[in-house]
Amino acid sequence: MKSPYFNIQPPYRLPSNIVYFHDWRYVNTGGYAWLGPKAEGVPMMAPGPVPPMHYEYRDMPLGIRLEAESARKSECVLHAKTTGDVALFGGSQIKEDGVHRLWCETWLKEDFADKTRIGMFNALRYMESDDGIHWKPPSAGQRRFRGGRNHNVVYGSTHTPETGFHGGSVFVDPSAPKSERYKAFHLGKAKAKAIEAYYRKQPDEIDPHTAPTLKHHGFAYALFGAVSPDGIRWKALPEPLLVMNSDTHNICEYDSVLKKYVAYVRTWFFHHRSIGRTMSPDFRSFPLPEEVFWPDASQAPYDTWYCNGKTVMPGAPDYHVIFPMRWSLPTDHFEFHLAASPDNLRWGFVPGGAVCKPGEPNGWDAGVVAPGKGMVEWGKDRIGILYAGTPVPHKYPRRPPLGGLAWAWWPKGRLAALKCPLEGSFALWPLLFRGQTVHLNFRTTMTGYAQVEARVDGKTLPGRSFADCDPLSGDHLDQPVTWRGKKHLGHKDGTAVELRFRLRNADLYAIEFK
Repeated sequence: MKSPYFNIQPPYRLPSNIVYFHDWRYVNTGGYAWLGPKAEGVPMMAPGPVPPMHYEYRDMPLGIRLEAESARKSECVLHAKTTGDVALFGGSQIKEDGVHRLWCETWLKEDFADKTRIGMFNALRYMESDDGIHWKPPSAGQRRFRGGRNHNVVYGSTHTPETGFHGGSVFVDPSAPKSERYKAFHLGKAKAKAIEAYYRKQPDEIDPHTAPTLKHHGFAYALFGAVSPDGIRWKALPEPLLVMNSDTHNICEYDSVLKKYVAYVRTWFFHHRSIGRTMSPDFRSFPLPEEVFWPDASQAPYDTWYCNGKTVMPGAPDYHVIFPMRWSLPTDHFEFHLAASPDNLRWGFVPGGAVCKPGEPNGWDAGVVAPGKGMVEWGKDRIGILYAGTPVPHKYPRRPPLGGLAWAWWPKGRLAALKCPLEGSFALWPLLFRGQTVHLNFRTTMTGYAQVEARVDGKTLPGRSFADCDPLSGDHLDQPVTWRGKKHLGHKDGTAVELRFRLRNADLYAIEFK
């Protein structure tokens, strides 16, 4: 699919009124020219001898780099021994009206000895929290579950007796009617008749892994959907959305820019575990996915990609992020990294290595760390996701209760940084934004600083030059830029502004306009 930003040119309008440094999207690449003795431009093509000349550049982004920030980890906030389950998975989290809402996938203890159910007939528990630490399982009470209504299993298990439930996620669909505001997306089993009907409708979307399973077992794995008005009362969609085996945490969302449902799933590319993306206009059928991440030449030959943890920055849906989880086979080691995208289509890794690794030996998350879905604001001046942890590696023989959930968190807005270890400078392309003040999320050493200059149409705004800028230093999540004590830029509303930066010993995380 062609990006909605294909070939667009500056000035760029900021959808969320903020610039994060997850990639270089708004950083000016700079100007350059070969100049003659009188600083005149020398044409590339001209008759006669080549005159004496020299090369000059302006506003080149120099002395800076991008780097992912390692997550900080909380203590375990929800353990399988608390819920009475075999194991918990990262699930899906949203924050509505100040309340953390969590749909957590679990293996039920009573199913653990039943080889026909364990793994493929998981349950989806619903929980709430005011602080993200103390989780309460309110009685869903909407459907009878094993003889009673006093429970918080809202989907999966006996609610999905035909298909089962595995690797599911929940999301809010702003485009849907109220009856389908919440949607679930999960792996299940489809019988032969359902597979045949699916392939009649989509004869070009055949997964080659399907035939052997159908032949030997009479079913095939497929991805299914469900809809709900409140996230508690669920209605399963009867037909498979996509016929393929994706035994991982499958994540789906509605992208209001693309106007499509975008799902990230497990694929096999040259028989290597990979992460693929598929898109649909209607959440009733999806084409086979295309690979987004696969173990390329920059990785070891035994590395493979597993879960994805796709989400967006809180309050900034134009900043798409993914936490690809890498599995190193020789050590049975999981860790997750950070990748970013400006359009939910093109992806690139943020340098810096893994952002979350297993804990200390013998700890509750010493074996596995797996990202969940949904980055939210957590507590005061923090953002984070819930991750699932276990004390043993992925393929180690498992005994219940097994691990739980904890926070992988960062100071607000500090998922990645534009770092200037010595001295550097750069400029942003001309930007359109709301507001008259510039606020920086940054950190410097005691000898460092940041300064900002503002221009319109190539001319410095009166009193807004580097010479006028009060140097900024210290560690601040939201510090207004001032010029001789004045905060307002003084530009006309609707005018594109170009900001230029000088940095020394500084990390810059975000620029926000207010």
